[in-house]
Amino acid sequence: MELYRVSRIGEADYGCEELPEGAPVLCEVELTGLPGAESTDRPVTLLVPDAGLTAQDIQEGDTVLLAGGALQKGRPIRTSALIGLGALGILFGRKMPGVQVIADKARAARYAAQPTLCNGEECRFAYCDPADGKPVDLILVAVKATALDEAIRQIGAFVGPDTVILSVLNGITSEERLEAAYPGHVLWSVAIGMDANRSGRTLIFKSPGEIQFGERDGSITPRVAAVAQYLTACGIQNEPCTDILYKQWHKLMINVGLNQASAAFGMTYGGLAEDNAQRALMLSAMQEVIRLANAEGVPLPPDDDVTWLAGAIPRFKPDNKPSMGQDMDAHRPTEVEEFSGVVRRLSKKHGLPTPANDFFYRAIRAIEAGWGNS
Repeated sequence: MELYRVSRIGEADYGCEELPEGAPVLCEVELTGLPGAESTDRPVTLLVPDAGLTAQDIQEGDTVLLAGGALQKGRPIRTSALIGLGALGILFGRKMPGVQVIADKARAARYAAQPTLCNGEECRFAYCDPADGKPVDLILVAVKATALDEAIRQIGAFVGPDTVILSVLNGITSEERLEAAYPGHVLWSVAIGMDANRSGRTLIFKSPGEIQFGERDGSITPRVAAVAQYLTACGIQNEPCTDILYKQWHKLMINVGLNQASAAFGMTYGGLAEDNAQRALMLSAMQEVIRLANAEGVPLPPDDDVTWLAGAIPRFKPDNKPSMGQDMDAHRPTEVEEFSGVVRRLSKKHGLPTPANDFFYRAIRAIEAGWGNS
């Protein structure tokens, strides 16, 4: 199966002859590949029975699967819910029309106590108590990893037979935990490319980021098509992937480097770009992820760290900090367990040393411990 977007639907050209009696009315359908899909460089034109297009309500702009010469459209996503109104919740949730923000009454009151501003514009959200939830087509999980267990309990009433769950949490473990609670509902995903900086209910960003997602086994399925169409319609940059595990490990490498260096040393994106001892330690931690990924069967290239940094850092606001640096400034519990904690645990299985991640783990835990003494 391959994933495409319908770029044009027109009448089939029968030349000078009329449609033979009893033959189906055909339409000429032009398909364009999607970024990240195997079909990207292979645009396709094919003849499709008009009745089949009508039965599935396939329109221009729709995302479809092509399998054996036939088109298949995923079940449309019309309703959505969001849990977690931090940086990523605001960044993506503000673009999801009619999204319900899952929050108990106390949390909803805190959210509503002051306006949510994104680059100076007010964002308005509708809140729904977990006890009042009804099944929706898509749930976006955008809490911190430290709040995932509570989120798993609170989304229960919103999960129906066809609900798709998409997690934009950092790390590589949230999908497994969600899948254990709601088998068959989870797509693997990762949020990349944003530099959102949140203070209270105010969010500032330069790069809006995107969501990469796919089936864990790399297959292209109707629900992947449906999510791609929904996110595109919302104006959220997205990439359906056949290599989502690779994408997740690549993001883990980034987080282990930038987030932990910012947390341990108080560095901004601008500081992380400077050639100094702190950056050298950051690169060492990222190299430990690359070696671990390779041991786990994920082929991150050996220069993945420096190549990514050279292209990405110039896109970020130099005075902003990665999310863990922001957590440190606000004395919020960090996601260090999802970063160096996971790297250290999995590396032991392969006998791989992790001196850089050992340093970051101890340093960040020591800073967190100090908050309790102040």
